[in-house]
Amino acid sequence: MFGEKLEYGLKVVGSVAALGGLLLAGAQFVVNHSVEAAKPYLERKLKLCEEAVVTAAFIATADAGAAAAEAKTLQFWQLYWGVMGLVANQKVTHAMVAFGAKLRAKESSSSLQVGVLELASACRQEMAASWSPIWRR
Repeated sequence: MFGEKLEYGLKVVGSVAALGGLLLAGAQFVVNHSVEAAKPYLERKLKLCEEAVVTAAFIATADAGAAAAEAKTLQFWQLYWGVMGLVANQKVTHAMVAFGAKLRAKESSSSLQVGVLELASACRQEMAASWSPIWRR
């Protein structure tokens, strides 16, 4: 009698463990699949964030009035009014707006450089939220 109850209990525990493992594997599959499905978008978002940060950094460190700085300023505004609106979250948008305001106000290069760091940080946080927590470092 005791042996039968023990055998039944072990079967129940084994079944519950197998079901739990199956559910965990299914959840992991869904998470991996969703990241894979979003990968092209996330890679494009990363590229655009990098482009925005590099462009802003060039502007912030270039000699004022240089032709190259003017070209990069135009590129920044094209990103600002264009594709960044497709991929940016609220923090990235806020950082782009803040940098744009500093640029319009012709603030000092050190102020612009702080704006670049804020933009880079916002982009990194966005990528951490969308892609992987390892970006939070």
